[in-house]
Amino acid sequence: MSTPFNLNPIGEPWPSVRTPWPDRSAPLYGPAFAQDPSAYYDSLRRAFGPIAPVALEETGAFRGYLVLDHAHQLEILQNQDRVWTRDSRWYRDLSDGVLPLDHPLIPQFAYRRSRLYAEGGEHARLSGPGNKALAELDLLGTRDLIADLADQLIAGFFTGGEPRETCEVDLLGQYALQLPLLVMMRLMGMDEHSALATGNALHEMLSGGPGAQRAAEELDGRMRALVAQKRDDPGPDLVSWMHHHNQEAGLDLDELSEDVWLQIVAGRGASTTWICNTVLELLTNPALHKELASAICSMDEAMNHVMWINAPIQNLIGRWATRATTLGGYHLNVGDMAIISLGASGADPAMRSAGTSVSRTNKAHLAWGAGEHGCPARDLGSLIVRTGLECLWERLPGMQLAVPQERLVWDLPYIARSPSSLPVTIPSPPTDVLADVRNGQQQQWTRQHTFVSSPPRPTSTEAREQPSERQGRLPLWRSLVAWWPRR
Repeated sequence: MSTPFNLNPIGEPWPSVRTPWPDRSAPLYGPAFAQDPSAYYDSLRRAFGPIAPVALEETGAFRGYLVLDHAHQLEILQNQDRVWTRDSRWYRDLSDGVLPLDHPLIPQFAYRRSRLYAEGGEHARLSGPGNKALAELDLLGTRDLIADLADQLIAGFFTGGEPRETCEVDLLGQYALQLPLLVMMRLMGMDEHSALATGNALHEMLSGGPGAQRAAEELDGRMRALVAQKRDDPGPDLVSWMHHHNQEAGLDLDELSEDVWLQIVAGRGASTTWICNTVLELLTNPALHKELASAICSMDEAMNHVMWINAPIQNLIGRWATRATTLGGYHLNVGDMAIISLGASGADPAMRSAGTSVSRTNKAHLAWGAGEHGCPARDLGSLIVRTGLECLWERLPGMQLAVPQERLVWDLPYIARSPSSLPVTIPSPPTDVLADVRNGQQQQWTRQHTFVSSPPRPTSTEAREQPSERQGRLPLWRSLVAWWPRR
């Protein structure tokens, strides 16, 4: 994506643009959208119908057709007519210079040699080892790992200073951001030193500061080092199983590294926001809270309800038309972009009027995607979120929102939606948590969990590469859980 190109990704000249960008479009940004996206989607539906031309930032250069209607969303995701692609090289606005090559949002969808941007046989080849490795997971053992990490994070709420009658915690920064990432790094077989460095680099990259590009390059290097290490010294982890299942697919080191990176970070935003938004809904919806407490509603049902009324991922950006097509009355050119608005599905008036009894049990939402690019880790993702929430509810009775709901500041939800922080108060910290901390009973990162067995030993006779990082563990797990709050 370094220079404009005159040929499309299959080497043919781009066809002429038949239909110009609509004269009337809407902004998908601004305070009204950030504060109440459901109402905003309703206004777009009234103004435009099931499809709305939108700009995602002030210049109008980053633009696409927002798909508000569930039926059209499913049609695009299933892609039975092979019209749509995830390959961002088909983005015509980038080729034509409408979207400047130095636009700051380009890194979020820039093409990489990854399953995320592949189709057909290439998608199957790139995703095969990772999907087969995920199938090796023992979910019962994995739940023990998640609960162990969750309990350690909760214990960290009460470290330092004298016990107080109440404790205030930013549940987003001190729990929801950390847990999914730590679980995935542990499943991938990282030692504590590498996990610390990876977490710091990830934080720096996502902060968008001057060191973001350097941090991204560091993360690429760390993924390559991890994949190389596990190739030569496999263990009971997902990366080692990916190597084992790669014998037929024949992915090279870069391709395997891309898939490891994708698996670590893909669920971070969704799982983090899902935890955060479910906690918020339970703390501000007395009826749902009561139903959960009385076992009328399960945690799974509460999570499903949130998928409809406050979707963790609001919009899936990046489906491009590979041939001229029509969409909701609009004529689209080759290379036009469609944006799947998952948040708008729950904002549909028919869904809103159905009530919680439907939103708790209706699993027709498209949060996991559909078709070839449907999420392969939905069981693992649900398990991380459900276990994290159950640990919170069991260990922290009496948790309450620390500020009025209307005072929460929301991040711009053009992809994910969550508050910038979620402050909660916890009255009378649980004595068992305090006892664990005082007695120094923190678990270590290297504690053994039987979430996956060891694959067969490698048959390669190549000389082993030395790991690029010092191996082994740091003295205590506490050093790892302490890193993230400085976000």
